[in-house]
Amino acid sequence: MAYSIPREVFLLLETVFNQDREKAEVFAKAIEGSIQAIEHQAEERITHKKEALKAELYNELRAELATKEFVRSEINELRAELRAELAELRAEVRQNALYLKILIGITVFGLTLFNPAFVKLVELIMK
Repeated sequence: MAYSIPREVFLLLETVFNQDREKAEVFAKAIEGSIQAIEHQAEERITHKKEALKAELYNELRAELATKEFVRSEINELRAELRAELAELRAEVRQNALYLKILIGITVFGLTLFNPAFVKLVELIMK
């Protein structure tokens, strides 16, 4: 961004250099050049700091945010755990079903064995 000294300041410089316009122009150009150099350095520093902050922020966020690979590995671990638990539950259900069948068989056997009509039928058959 080009910077030029205001007209009033240039006139003041001419007055200081006793109406010597050339010296005033040289001095004004030196001041303008200095201001431009300061602006350029400030812009470079701002750009450098901005890039440094951007890199630092990226590194911090990268460390804290979950990556796709991390999330996928966690999901796969959970799926494996769920499958294992589901297999255990299925085995328990099968075992409980077997116990229930045995219990029903014992109940039916007990009811028929202690039924008076059944006992009479068995006695008639055995005689």
